[in-house]
Amino acid sequence: MLTISLGFVMHLYRVIFADDLALKYAVTVTTDRILLVPMTYAAITGILVWHRVRFANNRHRAAFTASIGYIAGSVPLHVYMSYVIRDVALLTWFPMWSSYLLLIVVYPAFLTMFWRLRYTY
Repeated sequence: MLTISLGFVMHLYRVIFADDLALKYAVTVTTDRILLVPMTYAAITGILVWHRVRFANNRHRAAFTASIGYIAGSVPLHVYMSYVIRDVALLTWFPMWSSYLLLIVVYPAFLTMFWRLRYTY
């Protein structure tokens, strides 16, 4: 939940302050590196515990799988931006509507789904 919450805040900054101010003050290489730690942890642990999660239904399974895919797929992008090119301006390649979509639909769905997760022992 920490990873999605941090991503939520970063995208919220982008929507409120636009790309120029967000990239200058909030979405920096340093904050991207900080976000990369829980993101990598969430991706690895999500993949490892997938078989132990008790899904309520197929939609729940699909949402969990999509969230792990989203987080795991984002890790290489953030590694590239933080350590290879050392520039987060690449994020402006994604249109602003993608941040709105993440804030309004995707992140609330993921946070709700994570809140309701149960594991088998």
